[in-house]
Amino acid sequence: MDAAGSRFLWGLTVVPVKWAMETLHPFSLMCMRLLTAGLILFFFAKRNAKARRHAGAQQEGFIIPWKRMAMLSFTGVAGYFLCNFSGMSLTSGVHASMIAAMLPLFTLSLAALYLKERVTISQWLGLLIGMAGVLMITLQSQSKASFSVLGDLLVLAGEFVFAIYVIQQKRPAGEEKMPSEWFTCLTLLIGGIMVIPFALAEVWMYGPPVFNGKTFACFLFLTLGCTVCAYSLWNQALKTVSAARAGIYLNATPLINVATAILFLHEPLTAMTVLGGFLVLIGVAWAERNKQRNSPAEPFLESKSL
Repeated sequence: MDAAGSRFLWGLTVVPVKWAMETLHPFSLMCMRLLTAGLILFFFAKRNAKARRHAGAQQEGFIIPWKRMAMLSFTGVAGYFLCNFSGMSLTSGVHASMIAAMLPLFTLSLAALYLKERVTISQWLGLLIGMAGVLMITLQSQSKASFSVLGDLLVLAGEFVFAIYVIQQKRPAGEEKMPSEWFTCLTLLIGGIMVIPFALAEVWMYGPPVFNGKTFACFLFLTLGCTVCAYSLWNQALKTVSAARAGIYLNATPLINVATAILFLHEPLTAMTVLGGFLVLIGVAWAERNKQRNSPAEPFLESKSL
């Protein structure tokens, strides 16, 4: 249930992000969300560590690999969010959600190139099918004033950057010895600090962030629900969720985002978008099906947040 809960929360991110960006600029929103969530998780990590000491539980010390954490914070947090939020400010929630489903295919291709994992012809075929779907969605943007090819490409770039983060985690270099709560809060805090220069440049160009009741509620939901709660649930799920089950949750996230974008943002769902999204999901399902057939079940190490 932890995995399902985290994926459900991440599946609700598109609508509050789009609503919050009605008065908040993307980098300012991103920076405030990451730093606030990181500080909240830091408080809970300190409190839990203190509670364990009072209970007499034996705690092993750990060394923080700062260079490694900086790399992971850039690919998994700062770089991903910079591309994703910039793209979402330029394109529709439906497009962003459909394109976000490409993450498993990017992970698959990088695993073959960097980790030298065996990838079958059928899995490469799934990647090509997914890319064809993204191409259909993106080409449609050229004829729609409300959609942007640049926005679609930025969202796609964000998924590629996050896939690098997933691959980095498959070859841990010290961070695996850290408690998950400390790893999560530090990646968010370091990622938020990396975004500060972009947020300051945005404030200098457009002025300070402006909140109203709607944007403040969206900010709270994104910070507490989609970041603090979702990350905490997912880190718990990583201990027990198999690759097969996690794949189902992963593929469900963009579908929830699409449904909420249509329902609450009243975004159009064209035949071209449906066909493109269908190809992306077919490509992912085809690649995952062949991956599970050709390899034993293993713990699922990927995590995702918008």
